[in-house]
Order: sequence, then structure tokens, then C-alpha cells
Amino acid sequence: MKNILFLIGLTVTLSCSAQTVYTWVDEDGVLHFSDNPSAQDAEALRLPDVQASAPAPKFEASTPVDAAASSTTKTPAKTQAETETTEREVPTQLALTMLTPVHDQTIRSNRGLIPIQIELNRKLGIGEQLQLMLDGRRYGAPQTQPMWELKGIDRGTHTIAIQAHRSGKLIASTSPVTVYLHRATLK
Repeated sequence: MKNILFLIGLTVTLSCSAQTVYTWVDEDGVLHFSDNPSAQDAEALRLPDVQASAPAPKFEASTPVDAAASSTTKTPAKTQAETETTEREVPTQLALTMLTPVHDQTIRSNRGLIPIQIELNRKLGIGEQLQLMLDGRRYGAPQTQPMWELKGIDRGTHTIAIQAHRSGKLIASTSPVTVYLHRATLK
């Protein structure tokens, strides 16, 4: 009995791993597929090896982390050229300049649109974001783009400023500008 079960298991295993499939059309026009050629006019189709392993992924070489900055051990004295290189790599302090709107500008927009654009003296670093301040309160989510378009703002006097934050800490801001939004009223 054990031998019969072993032979059945072996037959099933071999038939499942077959790489050749036979196909034929019977007299009723039905297309058949099988792992053994039952008909005389059966065509053999060779299947790809499904048990083949995929090629290993390729990785680009990574740049090593600066060991001097992360270690607490004493490092040897640097040469003047190394010091100058290190000083150039330190990011300059971020400076923000409001381009539009300008201070005391009157904006006429019945839809309440206020376009805002600032200039940065350098690119934002990792963890740095810009926060729009409207009338002394945060407006919208922090972002990395230096442009905003406020929509649906009520008419009247508004104060606008942009703050730069690094990991939640204020690192720079524009001078606040005051704008006067005029919207037509319907009576």
C-alpha cells in the first residue's frame, strides 16, 4: 500500500513539473491542453522554466557616512585645504525675501485671491519647510515650494509673513507685509 501511494505521489510530482504541454482541436472544434499527447495531431508547446530563480538585484554604490561627524573620538588635525572644504559644505543661514505682494499693496480680487511668492538664498535642507502666516496665524500646511495662492480671503486688511522651520524650530522669516484686499459687494 505504501509503495502505491509513493508511486502516485511521484507521478503527480513529475506531472506538475512537466515543461511540455500538448494541444489539439477535436472534431467538435474544442481546443484541448494536456501534458501527454492523446491525439495524433497534438502539437507540443515548450513552456519556460517556472522554477528558475530571478537574477540578483543590482545596487548602486552608496556613499559612506561622514565618520568624523558621527564619532565621538578625537580626530587628527585638519589641513588648511580640508578646513576650507568643510567650511564651504556648511549650509549658509537661510534668508527669505517676500517678492509678492509688496508692503501696503492694494489687491482687487472679487474671488479673494492673493498670490504670494518668496525668494530663498539657498535650497531648503532636509527637514526644512515653509509656513505661511496670515494675520498672525498659521495658514495651511507647511510646504517646500516658495509660492502660494490664497483663495476666498475676506476683504479687508491682512498681514502676511512666511516662516522657515527646521524640525519644528523657527530658523528664518520674512518681514510681515500688509495688504488691502478689495472685493465688490452685492446689495
